Amino acid sequence: MDQQFKKIIQKTKAWNQGTEPLAHTFEGALFKDSAWPFAFDESVTTESAMKQTIAPTTAPVASPAKTAMKVEPKVALKADALSLVLFVGDSYVEASGEDLLGKMIVAMKLRPGEFNRVPFNEKLEDVNDLAKNLTEPSAETIELLEQIKKFKPNIVVSLGATVTNILLGKREKLSGIHGQFFDKTLTLNNESYTYQVMPIFHPDFLIINPNMKRTAWIDLQKVMERVGKI
Repeated sequence: MDQQFKKIIQKTKAWNQGTEPLAHTFEGALFKDSAWPFAFDESVTTESAMKQTIAPTTAPVASPAKTAMKVEPKVALKADALSLVLFVGDSYVEASGEDLLGKMIVAMKLRPGEFNRVPFNEKLEDVNDLAKNLTEPSAETIELLEQIKKFKPNIVVSLGATVTNILLGKREKLSGIHGQFFDKTLTLNNESYTYQVMPIFHPDFLIINPNMKRTAWIDLQKVMERVGKI
């Protein structure tokens, strides 16, 4: 046991100095300052220890509102899909220089070619009539829809409220719909394509409110399940 404590002390020192590899992952960021990231038993890997730490949060409980990881069935991948996941509304690199979304994508086990990232267009915030914008889309909305048509994803992960409301055609509070799947059909230039939208909190918001990273990770795990990464 003394040797295990010494190892933990060494790992903790490396963590604080930034030399522990786990500290630079999205999973590691989830537990920074909030949970112990290392296992006492040397036979338990760091990865499995973190899964054990996450498990109580995602396990089924009595309240239907907290059964997030159980209620979403895995679906067959679409034959005409060109990519698994498309992230829209991306700011790429946060003001702090941290690419949090990039860390999320690595943690989701998505490989190059399985995902794409579309930047956020600030002019989308000027759309006021969201319902009308579905039938008479603004130039910026058309540009966004063309990206969806181009990449043909199974799932579109909409980052933040603005892009989510544009795609759904109505104003919704992200706190009430994040982590849910919405079936959508895109018709553009006489061509139709069906996909699903999954809203999550924007990475910029997670930088400001790190306590919400766990919520975002639970949502993304449902995406992973849908595309066969779990």
